[in-house]
Amino acid sequence: MQTMDPLQSYNLLGLIRSIFDFVTGNASLTFLKNIPYYIVNFFARFAVFSFFFCIAVIILIIIYINKTNKVKDSLMSRISVKPKTEQKDNINKNEVNPKWRLVEEHIDSDDQNKWKLAILEADIILADLLDGLSLPGESIGEKLKAVEKNDFETIEQAWEAHKIRNAIAHEGSDFVINQREAKRIIGLYASVFKEFKII
Repeated sequence: MQTMDPLQSYNLLGLIRSIFDFVTGNASLTFLKNIPYYIVNFFARFAVFSFFFCIAVIILIIIYINKTNKVKDSLMSRISVKPKTEQKDNINKNEVNPKWRLVEEHIDSDDQNKWKLAILEADIILADLLDGLSLPGESIGEKLKAVEKNDFETIEQAWEAHKIRNAIAHEGSDFVINQREAKRIIGLYASVFKEFKII
């Protein structure tokens, strides 16, 4: 009877050879005694591999989140108008974007022309947003077509609002809109800007 090399009990090749010897009748009962060692060795290696794999995945997730936050912060700094004269201690972190505040003032007016102006102003903010994302294309429409839907959850709202803006720009005073519909359009822009934390 062939005796087993003690080193074989700690690797997979040793297990395969021992099974072969056992089936062909060349192994002693030592093989049966070493089965627990094979099992423990396999699961120990699997546990170590899983641990380091999980650590690597967590590191990649942290890197991705940090890069996403940096892009949003950079975008916000380019779009928002920061107060120049106020001290840092006096700045309200929850202060509304000044450009957006102007849109809200127009939409709350009783003047239909100001409702249209609110939509035009909101579209300018959208243009700034798309410029900040460095999308290809000259017009807002071309840039919206270049957007990856996974990176821009409110793309449909942006399209719908922009189409109304185009109608206002082309028809001018002939374009009729009521305040309720104008507020709905502004709400579409708001959903886009909230996604990118502009407002």
